[in-house]
Amino acid sequence: MTGDLHVHSTHSDGSETVEAIVKEASKKGISCLSFTEHDSVAWTKQTKEIGKKYNIRIIPGVEISAYDFSQNRKVHILGYNYKNTEAVSALGAPLLKRRDENCRRQIQILGELGYQITVADVLQLTEGTIYKQHILKYLFESGQSEALFGRIYSEIFKNGGPCDFDITYIDAKDAIRAIRQDGGCAVLAHPGQQKTFDLIPEYAQLGLFGVEMYHPDHSKEDELLAEQYCRDFGLMPFGGSDFHGSNVRHQTCLGQCTAPEQTLKALTGER
Repeated sequence: MTGDLHVHSTHSDGSETVEAIVKEASKKGISCLSFTEHDSVAWTKQTKEIGKKYNIRIIPGVEISAYDFSQNRKVHILGYNYKNTEAVSALGAPLLKRRDENCRRQIQILGELGYQITVADVLQLTEGTIYKQHILKYLFESGQSEALFGRIYSEIFKNGGPCDFDITYIDAKDAIRAIRQDGGCAVLAHPGQQKTFDLIPEYAQLGLFGVEMYHPDHSKEDELLAEQYCRDFGLMPFGGSDFHGSNVRHQTCLGQCTAPEQTLKALTGER
């Protein structure tokens, strides 16, 4: 059994459709996938149906964009195998709205700077919510940018540029509680990337289920540290590619990182 438990599609900020990803997984011999779209569980049923067409088991998933306000750090919390969606949906809806409003403001600023871009233009690339990647993709595809993550990205969206502003995120502890309230498993995403290993003891007390051990941005030292925390706090090790297709600066391959078989068996109930 092989499973990539960290995948993004066009339902959030990925470049590939669910069906294209599932089809690719089937070719690669990947038997389980989890589509961890940002802050939304709206597509779970539809995704499962597509998985059935290709004999790929779909494990319900979500990635919540959170923040630890006591430590002043961004934290991503993954959620799996939720039985209900009420708590996570209620938590994520305001965040999706803030993200969309934030991107609309960035589009307005780009227009004021002389770029030929409107909200209607960008919406053609989305499935409802606008992400920064959609804006950058439109500028690139319309010939106004030399690369998806080129000068516009570095000078306007980063380094104090006119579009370098962020949204207010969800409290990470509330994210863990919501996932558990919906009957799911809360997992700390890529702690090596976001330097959040030290938050594990506190989150474990709140009911954290696991830690993402295998991730493209993790070094061997990160993996060993995650393994140690899992042993010390009785947590499950997770893994996934954080696949976004071409919509990220450093692209990863589907199945580049996978979850341990023991974790997949725990999630699927298989022996």
